[in-house]
Amino acid sequence: MKWLLGFLLLVNAGLFVYFNLDVIAPKPAQVNAPINPEKLKILDQQALEAMPRKIAVLPVTPAIETPATSCYEWGNFTASNLPSAQVALVKLGLEGIAKQADTAKADRRFWVYYPPLKNAQLAQEKANEIKALGIGEIFVVQDSQWRHAISFGLFQDEKLATNLLNDLQAKGVKGATKALRSPGKNISSLMIKAVTPEAALELQKISPEFVGSELKVAACS
Repeated sequence: MKWLLGFLLLVNAGLFVYFNLDVIAPKPAQVNAPINPEKLKILDQQALEAMPRKIAVLPVTPAIETPATSCYEWGNFTASNLPSAQVALVKLGLEGIAKQADTAKADRRFWVYYPPLKNAQLAQEKANEIKALGIGEIFVVQDSQWRHAISFGLFQDEKLATNLLNDLQAKGVKGATKALRSPGKNISSLMIKAVTPEAALELQKISPEFVGSELKVAACS
């Protein structure tokens, strides 16, 4: 019986050593293979270029969009209303370069308007009164010569001006009149550059406030 117990102990000891051999007797670290200088080969430029290359993919930086701009010519200004137009441009963040206009190309216009009132408040009250009669296309004039007048329209054809005046009177607008406006001499225009679409809309809004002025797209030189 004793010999059987000893045999089992011997077997257990052998199994313990077998399953823990890596811990009891770890394997020696693998030694790198020796370098053989005679097997090294120096590659020439042609061999280097023939080797496959890994192309690095760089992140794409999104382009910064800039608003498109255009140029305008705002013309038919006299010496009296040119400074007011320049001030109006400054309020819009724009700058106009004044140049002498070709008066030979300027046409006569017939203007339908309500004469200037004493101040801006009275002019706005009169404008609201006229709008209440169903007339929407009106502008309170801002240039110095005709400041606080109310403009109904400017026409090359006198018949169109006369028809508008008759229509205004029929709707109850009293005091409106028609007059011939000739550009005369010393007419200037303003060249405006770098006009964004938003600024162009504002220009179109204020242009009728300056009697006889004409706003048009121009070449950017």
